[in-house]
Amino acid sequence: MSDKPPKTILVISPHPDDLEIGMGGTVAYEISLGTKIVSVVLTDGRRSQRSFKCSDNEMAEIRNKEVKIAANLLKIQELHCLNLSDLYSPENQEKLYEKLSHLLIKYQPNDLYMPHPKLDRHYSHVLASELVLAIIKRLREENQLTSLSLWAYEIWGLFPSWDLAVDISKFVDKKRDAINCHQSQVQDIAYAEGVLGLNRWRAVFSDPHKIPAASYLEVFVSL
Repeated sequence: MSDKPPKTILVISPHPDDLEIGMGGTVAYEISLGTKIVSVVLTDGRRSQRSFKCSDNEMAEIRNKEVKIAANLLKIQELHCLNLSDLYSPENQEKLYEKLSHLLIKYQPNDLYMPHPKLDRHYSHVLASELVLAIIKRLREENQLTSLSLWAYEIWGLFPSWDLAVDISKFVDKKRDAINCHQSQVQDIAYAEGVLGLNRWRAVFSDPHKIPAASYLEVFVSL
């Protein structure tokens, strides 16, 4: 019996559904191996697109409930919702630094995943990743953060190449169900259909000469 502690992965989600869309299959796979997943959701999603009437505060409450349901489905035990209204104001950026620094120092993750700071087309995703990278750099300079690997997952920007591909074929249904926990979002945008189509494409075209090939892949870029 090994006394070695389980691997810890910390996943940054600018919005409450980003983990599920970008790497829900990988998270399910890692949990099946005994990996500790720490999910950190930066904003409360109050500004989310919607086709139904509700206030921003009501939307924040809806999305908070949805992300907890999705985390429970994936069996994520460590969920931290920072509940920032946005990432633009200096006040919220200071809150992000304080809250995320505390979590990074506490968990000392082996790997950290977030959207790509350049290839993602969603401005909030880009800003979130830039802010997170700045926090990590500062903690490293202060020797408060041990060595960790940084990875980007794809959502609103497709990767022309990648450094890691994870076979999520056995976890596709769980990923789909986790995405669909975010009912306030999927009723207007077919996130599950879109990203699972991408995951299927990644598998079919990643290496057509490899037999047997994976059915679904999530891919990641090293940062």
